[in-house]
Amino acid sequence: MKRLKQKKSKKYLLITPILTLVVVGAGLLIVYALSHNTTVVTNDIPVGTGTVQIVDDSDPGFGKKEVSFVSSDANSIPMLLRIGYSETWKDSSDNVVSNVYNGNNVVTKTWTSAFTNDFVDGGDGWYYYKMLLNPSDSVKVITAIALAEPSYAAYNYDLNFRFEAIQADSAAATALWSKTATINTETSAVAWTF
Repeated sequence: MKRLKQKKSKKYLLITPILTLVVVGAGLLIVYALSHNTTVVTNDIPVGTGTVQIVDDSDPGFGKKEVSFVSSDANSIPMLLRIGYSETWKDSSDNVVSNVYNGNNVVTKTWTSAFTNDFVDGGDGWYYYKMLLNPSDSVKVITAIALAEPSYAAYNYDLNFRFEAIQADSAAATALWSKTATINTETSAVAWTF
């Protein structure tokens, strides 16, 4: 019997490396695609907003001076409020003049019961509201001013109010104002610790 020599096909020798390159290339392409696949997911967390404004309904000069702080947005969130005020007298040369004459303040201010009962002096130039300022609420703090010393009539008087309002949150009061606020959401009462 005659043995036939088997010829190895060169075709298989050529296909094997090409097939290996294709498989390796496809694998690398998949790895590259997977490693560079990025998905951005936006996690929108609704945050309440608060809009507090100062409303000044005053006559020029002395007399009617109505100042209120208003949560002007019905969709607002409850807010913590603190207010401050300063008064300045200046002469015609713009020099500051004392607002105390013979031991008394030159201007008599008619504070509202809300200011005298519902604000507490923080000892830092701010008066802290002992209630939450809820959506669409307002608090009036003064109704009138009067000149108590006629000799000051030639001077210029400025009564300026300032305020800050933050979300009704004890942690926010501590972080932003360095004060402790205990909030009762059922009664809207706020107890301040200084």
